[in-house]
Amino acid sequence: MLLAICIKDINAQIVPNFPGFTFRWAGGYAWAPTAENIPAPLINTLTPAIDQFANLANINAPNSTNQLVHNSFGHGFNLGLRFGYMFNPYIGVDLGVSYAESKTISAYQQTILYQPDSAGNATPSGGYLDNTITAKSQSLVLSPSVIFAYSKPKYKFYPYLRAGLALPVYTVITNKLDMVMDGVGATSTSYAAPYFLGDITTATYQTVTQFTVGFNGAVGVVYRPVNFINFFAEINGQYLNMKGNYTLLTEWTADGNDMLASRGPYREETIYVKSLNSQSNNAAYNPNYNPNQPKQDVSPVFPFSNIGFNIGVQVVLNTKVFKDQDGFDQYRGPKVKKVKKVKKKKKVEEVKPTQ
Repeated sequence: MLLAICIKDINAQIVPNFPGFTFRWAGGYAWAPTAENIPAPLINTLTPAIDQFANLANINAPNSTNQLVHNSFGHGFNLGLRFGYMFNPYIGVDLGVSYAESKTISAYQQTILYQPDSAGNATPSGGYLDNTITAKSQSLVLSPSVIFAYSKPKYKFYPYLRAGLALPVYTVITNKLDMVMDGVGATSTSYAAPYFLGDITTATYQTVTQFTVGFNGAVGVVYRPVNFINFFAEINGQYLNMKGNYTLLTEWTADGNDMLASRGPYREETIYVKSLNSQSNNAAYNPNYNPNQPKQDVSPVFPFSNIGFNIGVQVVLNTKVFKDQDGFDQYRGPKVKKVKKVKKKKKVEEVKPTQ
């Protein structure tokens, strides 16, 4: 009801939106600005005991082709809130919190299926392992910013520039793998360590990232139809790369059989460290590694940069815009010509002739 009254009274006196608080709701979509490699779990039956991340690629072993997939986990939609304060028409500060969900990034891989021969050596089985792998992220990001605007009260439209930091407080990347044996069937050997593969195998990995610092900014325009309800549109960008904190294998099912516990702690969880040495719990560096402890490894880099747009609504929390105050010559309606005051003629007293 209040909004309807304000819109109806659109030509009423316009008062400044500053100093005062602003509150924004926004939603938008972003794309990958450059070609970035996407880290994903690598399944290689030639070295089945080694679990690692590699650059996601479409692989066709029969044709010997390997095409890298380029994208960014910043590619997707976002929803956000921002709360700020404008000191004057030109400068202010705000703090935003946003939820972002990336587009699903996928690849198809057909690799040669190796199995051990009678001597235990890895040998091509004559079949293939068809693997469909997907990657998707969910993030919660804080973004403190400085705002530069040209928001004079008489302007119905005004531009602004926002620049600040991107602080991802929580990010999880989920990889799902659907693997199918092609040309051969599962055997007791393929079900056993270190393969754990059936005719159809499903796996899910979740990577939680480390806290890091990135940068973001936007340039946009605000449409101010009434004092305290504004609409805006902006082009925004973000520069952000993140490393993993740990990766957890949450599902490994072979033909409906849960094989997760059989893989053991070393192949269920990877904890990321800055560097590896002979004391690290990594079989490639330490022959005396502990299989009952999570694996240690150096984290791959996950790209989250993007460029996109947002649209939304801004509410101005300023007591002045709710009151009819004098002293602001900010009328935006049609100009009305001033009517000159007509001076009243003085009455002339009638003088009677003397007798």
